[in-house]
Amino acid sequence: MEKSTAGIRKFGVGLLAALLLELFAPAPVQKASAVSWAYLQTLKFRKADKYFFTNMDCSFSVNIETVSPDKVAVSVNDVPEHVSFVSMKKETYIPSATASSDQYGTTIILAFRFDKPGSYQIRALDLRVDQTYSRIAFEPVYVYENPRSVKPQASISFSDPAYSTSSKKITVQAGKHLEFTLSVKYAIQIESFAWSIPQDSLFTEVKRYEITQSENAGNDFSPDAVPVATFDWQPLKEGDYEFPSFDIIATSFGGIKHNVSVPEYKVHVEPGVVEQSSAPESALYAYAFAEPAEKESEEKSAVVTTAELENLLELHQKERHSFPVISKAAKERRQAEINLGLSPSSWAASVPLLILLWALTAITMAATILLFVLKKIPWAATILATGVFFLVTSIFYAHSASLSTAIFKGGGISTIPEESCTPGGSVPTGTTVQIVRKAGGWLYIKSNDTYGWVPESSVMLIK
Repeated sequence: MEKSTAGIRKFGVGLLAALLLELFAPAPVQKASAVSWAYLQTLKFRKADKYFFTNMDCSFSVNIETVSPDKVAVSVNDVPEHVSFVSMKKETYIPSATASSDQYGTTIILAFRFDKPGSYQIRALDLRVDQTYSRIAFEPVYVYENPRSVKPQASISFSDPAYSTSSKKITVQAGKHLEFTLSVKYAIQIESFAWSIPQDSLFTEVKRYEITQSENAGNDFSPDAVPVATFDWQPLKEGDYEFPSFDIIATSFGGIKHNVSVPEYKVHVEPGVVEQSSAPESALYAYAFAEPAEKESEEKSAVVTTAELENLLELHQKERHSFPVISKAAKERRQAEINLGLSPSSWAASVPLLILLWALTAITMAATILLFVLKKIPWAATILATGVFFLVTSIFYAHSASLSTAIFKGGGISTIPEESCTPGGSVPTGTTVQIVRKAGGWLYIKSNDTYGWVPESSVMLIK
């Protein structure tokens, strides 16, 4: 009985001690989260690349400091139309080379793909770090068309803001300088470019830019148009004209060469305002030339005598009336031009060759008719194809042969057919020129990019 009483007393004392420990023991301390909610609110997903393009993986990233990747959980919400979620990756973020392991954090990288160009805003991402929940926003982005799949595009910009590129018609006064810059987008290199200009105008290339130089070609993308060259165009006579046309070959980001078309503009040239001069019969259009008349090039071609011009004319006519392969006239003519310090002109159209082409056309067509009558259909079809080839070749060759050409004796070239007009250009003596049209005793000639009026007596016609 005494043992039982002692056991009960001992159990009571132990129970009382346990209750006292539970009552007075300090409450357990819960471990705080590694980062605060306020800190997470300062974070934002930012672009990993300078530009985003369609149909490519485009990445956003964010760095969370002092939190290991295993303590971070993310959830991507619904994405906008034309956007698809590609992948999510968590990596250890090391803020600097001297950082200790307890300073390491987490880098989250999200990849998306965009089907169409335009501006996008992706919904904020749900984030949990330990027991702290937050949302991280994305910076808005603009997605560009993938340059590897886009053909280069050309554009024109005018130095004078009075001329708008949005309008397809430009009005300018005769004699006014119209400076503009030709630019391209979605190109890494300009392989070649050339131009042709309207008649009755002056045209100068002011500056050429790096994209035309092969040693400076690169793959750096720019959303802006890259300048190719700057030009100064000066229409000299009133009327309606086409804007100078350009032939451009550019290499795209995809490595393909393209012929690039330039926007077309209609140009209306109004009469210019000419300052009155006390001198009698002051030159019409003399205002069109910015440089003083006395400011001429110091480089002058060697003097060409009348005998040398007559010899050159004889060689031209000999070349025109001989077969190009059999005769040596073309070679002799080119050597004569070189001896006179001239750039050799292109091969002249041969009249005998044109006659031969027409004769072959007539013969093959007659043979075709005969073979059809004899019901030799396969042979007739073959001869007909040959005849068509000769016919097309004859037509094109006849056009070349019909061009009126002459040898320029020398002198100035005027913008209008008047004696009082100040010469605005020059062509070396002995140069082969094309006669475009005739007005009275004046001829409108063309030599490469040089156009103008000259007296009929200043040329020797090649017959």
